[in-house]
Amino acid sequence: MSNSKSFSVGMDFKHVHKTISEHVYETPLAFLRENVQNALDAIRMQAHADGKDSSDPSYEISIVVTPDECVIRDNGIGMSADDLRVYFWTIGASGKRTEEAKAAGCVGMFGIGGFANFGICDVLTVTSRKNGESTGTLTRLSQNDIDSATNELPTVHAEDSAEADPRGTIVSGHFKKQVNPEELKSYIVSFVRYAREKVSFNDNGVISQKDYFDDDANDGLVAIDDAPRHWKSGDLSLGIQFYRTQNHAALVAKVSSLKLGEESVRFQARLRLEGGSLDVLKRGFKLCATSISTQIGISGRVDCDRMTPTAGRDSLNSESINLLQRVAALVEEVGVTHILASRELLAQHVRIYRYVAQKGWIEKLGLADVNMADGSISQLDSIRTRAAQGVGVFFGAHQKQALSQIMQARGNIVVLLQGDRHRQSALQAYLTSYCKAKPFTGIVEFQEKYTGLDRFERVFISELEMTINSEFDIRDVEITAGKLTEDIPVYLSEDRLTRPLRISVDVRHAEVAKLRKLDFGPLLYSLIGTFCREYLGTILRKQSPKFFGSGAINLDSLEKKRSELWVLVSNDIHTVSRTSKRQIVRSSDVHTINAGGSGGGSSSTPASEPLVKNPKLLRIQGDEEFADILGYYIRIPDSASAAFGDVIKQYDNRGVVWAGNKILFVASDGISSAFQFEIRLEHVISSDTEGLNNIEGAEQAERSVQDLNGGLYFPLPPALENVLVPKGAEEIRIEVSSGDWIDTRNSHSWRAKETA
Repeated sequence: MSNSKSFSVGMDFKHVHKTISEHVYETPLAFLRENVQNALDAIRMQAHADGKDSSDPSYEISIVVTPDECVIRDNGIGMSADDLRVYFWTIGASGKRTEEAKAAGCVGMFGIGGFANFGICDVLTVTSRKNGESTGTLTRLSQNDIDSATNELPTVHAEDSAEADPRGTIVSGHFKKQVNPEELKSYIVSFVRYAREKVSFNDNGVISQKDYFDDDANDGLVAIDDAPRHWKSGDLSLGIQFYRTQNHAALVAKVSSLKLGEESVRFQARLRLEGGSLDVLKRGFKLCATSISTQIGISGRVDCDRMTPTAGRDSLNSESINLLQRVAALVEEVGVTHILASRELLAQHVRIYRYVAQKGWIEKLGLADVNMADGSISQLDSIRTRAAQGVGVFFGAHQKQALSQIMQARGNIVVLLQGDRHRQSALQAYLTSYCKAKPFTGIVEFQEKYTGLDRFERVFISELEMTINSEFDIRDVEITAGKLTEDIPVYLSEDRLTRPLRISVDVRHAEVAKLRKLDFGPLLYSLIGTFCREYLGTILRKQSPKFFGSGAINLDSLEKKRSELWVLVSNDIHTVSRTSKRQIVRSSDVHTINAGGSGGGSSSTPASEPLVKNPKLLRIQGDEEFADILGYYIRIPDSASAAFGDVIKQYDNRGVVWAGNKILFVASDGISSAFQFEIRLEHVISSDTEGLNNIEGAEQAERSVQDLNGGLYFPLPPALENVLVPKGAEEIRIEVSSGDWIDTRNSHSWRAKETA
């Protein structure tokens, strides 16, 4: 005889409710978005049943907000008493998973959005009535009802109601504390601006139904294609028409159709070939803002029925991300062909050079402008023509006036390679392959070897060698100090692969000598490391066991060496959950360092007060010659710095994306791996750009990561200084994630161990 006993699965309702209302959604204001989205879905389902377009003026959503209350009313399909009980007031249930709801274009599907209300409301009243019913139903639940239920499920009050006549739903939420109606309006406008349905706010007019391409007039777009052309990649087919702005500064793609195999998918997009955030919509309603990793960068808007957000709406599921990645890759590939066909566009889109090199399209760079040693500008195809006529071609990365004059007097062409390392590498490949060009590097030599080095010069050489040892795993190094020809500060030929690795450095060159203004301390040592990475990084990475020849990081090798510091999170990077820690940032958490000037490298903190230990924020201020490092920085989580720090410093691509109350900091090699960590605030981010109030944005971070105060500091965009830098007695509450390091090729992700 069995003694086993059965029991029902339990649920800690209070905990589940708290998790949904406070943690699943990225901002307390999500309650407004979720209820407006429910209203849109109700209208779409009613319009589908009526055989009408949901933009018909007979359908309407009104939002009325006071400092104490928000009321959202729609005349959509409505809910019966049973519908309210089964769908709205049951966590996880949804009536929008049917084929009819899918055909109507419904957004909701998770069945938890209603409980986002209690993140900001203490009383929620929902009144609804289906078309043809004699009466409606009023339901109400309060925070007090939930608290008094102790361990039981709370009871929702219900009664008959004559409101919501003849059909529709009215949602009324009473706020826990007063709100700013204009802030709520700014928030919801970003989600419904392009919705086809009529949405009004406080009787101030319609805030939806904007034209999807209403930015065109501001950009002054000029068509490159006469009409949309169809492009394919595998089973993906897109109808794309390309435009350029009048100043050729940007390339814009309008995508009007998408097919997967033989299936047509409702789709439209307005994409710019430049980095930034990507708004993802479903029939005009914004699901979330995201970013897609591409070589050049993609930003703008995408509206697609195949997009599905995660439950909290701050990201998309893996299938949606994969589709967007494929769309972006095809748009980027076609866009690059347009850029390569236009000298003006090519001059503006300098980020394409790495892409062109990886595609093997070097020969298509003929229209690229290059600087000549005599100060003139020429195109690569012109140089190729002259080279075919027997003219000698030489190239270098620095101005070599004396040598250039001699070579030009003999009728040679001297090209100065400028820009980032990817552009220099691509231009060099073209000149070498199609112009038989020769480099200057074989000519660089010592003019004078220095003796009697002073303390600063010895420290500079010592720190340079230490950086090479620690960051590149190259131990056998021989550094010689002296004056070099061609006025260059440091030299290492790519041909010198034998050991020891011989490096020549001019410790009295202006680029080095300017650092004498700094005290012997963290800022000086950090900038010596930056000097090493900027001038020698490309060559050293090719000779380092930590990197492949392409510059990509050898993740497998590093994982084995860092097993005590890393945790492999998941095989699917889209399901990674992030741990986070709550922090309070005060003015005392900001540490200021002077670069140059009378303050030297010392902190601006008064001598009578102790310096901040491990400051959360760092401010570097100083002379104009250090302008490329001045500004605010935020501390990367220490566990991530310990586990990945030497690699994070190597990443040349850095950017910051923010939306709602979330800020994402990303550093990447642009090839196969990236590091990211995020910060969440208690309020919606509002940054001022050119006089406009923006709650989302993206910026490329030009400044380098700094290694100071026993940690790493990520550059903070000026647009976010008013958000994260406290003023006076102000306290800013934030949650900081521990950070993830992602292998984008193999969909692996690692997190640093907190014990590191």
